[in-house]
Amino acid sequence: MEWEEFETKHRFRRVITNTFASNEDCEMFIMVLKQQWPKYIHKLPDSELEITRSIASPNIMSAIWTLKDHKHFDVLEKIGNEIIYPYRNKLSPKSTSIKTKSLCKISGS
Repeated sequence: MEWEEFETKHRFRRVITNTFASNEDCEMFIMVLKQQWPKYIHKLPDSELEITRSIASPNIMSAIWTLKDHKHFDVLEKIGNEIIYPYRNKLSPKSTSIKTKSLCKISGS
């Protein structure tokens, strides 16, 4: 087992989970994310977006952002407000969001 501590203020995460009314709405929203974010991700240097979908309930998905600077939360929010939220709001999913700082990572070998 390996344990890695992250330097203070060098790794941040934003996790947004959406629960849609149907699997089809979830699929359409994921398609929008895949089409739109590649055009804007350069505005968030050294960032990464991971899109996940529930196995048990495929109408639930998460967008997990890994950011190198806490100031990127503001940039992410601005871009999201312009290109993603208008579409998401039309589908009206139940949505939760958290902003975190990464402390450590534990991995098996």
